[in-house]
Amino acid sequence: MTFQPNRPIIQTEVEDKLQSLCDLLETNCEEYASVLGQRAEAEADYKYRFNRSLVEQNGKVPVVTKEAIAHLKASGEYRAWKRLEAQEKGLQQILTSIRSQLEALRTISANVRAAGG
Repeated sequence: MTFQPNRPIIQTEVEDKLQSLCDLLETNCEEYASVLGQRAEAEADYKYRFNRSLVEQNGKVPVVTKEAIAHLKASGEYRAWKRLEAQEKGLQQILTSIRSQLEALRTISANVRAAGG
């Protein structure tokens, strides 16, 4: 819902918009919680695969080479972890935006009530 620029704002419109944003906030909070869990699992998968690869390597190979091999073997897990990390940051921005909109609407609501609308 968008407020019309050349007419008074009605309290019920503000309340409807507040409810809509609260619903959106709840939905995105649930998705954020899910992504946090997925990201944690992906990070654990990457670290396990990377470290497992280091342990499995035998012989006198320079540490730098062992780490490079481990990174290559764990690249899929690393990619999944970083993709979920990016998704987490995107959801954080969405949640911040929704909270800012809610704060602005609370101010508008108070002003409309004070004006008798």
